[in-house]
Amino acid sequence: MAASGEGASLPSPAGGEDSRRRRVSYFYEPTIGDYYYGQGHPMKPHRIRMAHSLVIHYGLHRLLELSRPFPASEADISRFHSDEYVSFLASATGNPTILDPRAVKRFNVGEDCPVFDGLFPFCQASAGGSIGAAVKLNRGDADITVNWAGGLHHAKKGEASGFCYVNDIVLAILELLKFHRVLLFLLFFARGYSYF
Repeated sequence: MAASGEGASLPSPAGGEDSRRRRVSYFYEPTIGDYYYGQGHPMKPHRIRMAHSLVIHYGLHRLLELSRPFPASEADISRFHSDEYVSFLASATGNPTILDPRAVKRFNVGEDCPVFDGLFPFCQASAGGSIGAAVKLNRGDADITVNWAGGLHHAKKGEASGFCYVNDIVLAILELLKFHRVLLFLLFFARGYSYF
């Protein structure tokens, strides 16, 4: 792997039809590792920061275009999620005692998907990275995009699920479908269920 004269890129796979370098855009929000789901929870956003440290340590960042994701707006997130659910996420605080118990049940926040300090900014960063990655692909600004803070595919239209609050995968697909008529169909099977 080497940087080309036209910027950071990766070589084509061996035996590929062409020899052009692939432009890779890597999205990373520096504060993503500061979010904390709580004591004993298996979801650990600081692992994203650890992966980023490895990218830097091994010099891989020289082969990539580093991009900081924009925070996805409520309107961006509402392209898939219900307005009521997005409003709940935007207003949720790290103090679960002030939350309406009916809303907690309705939106499935609790043990698997706890309300924590900075919940909505965390969701905005994750979704913003995936939407931004799709925009780069749509514009032809990159051939490959990476968002380690994304892939939170368990979230449903109106509720959290499986450690996921906002389904950034669906949001990215909706963005890609603005320019690509090919239907993107992805199946993720974990815990015996999938959403799409």
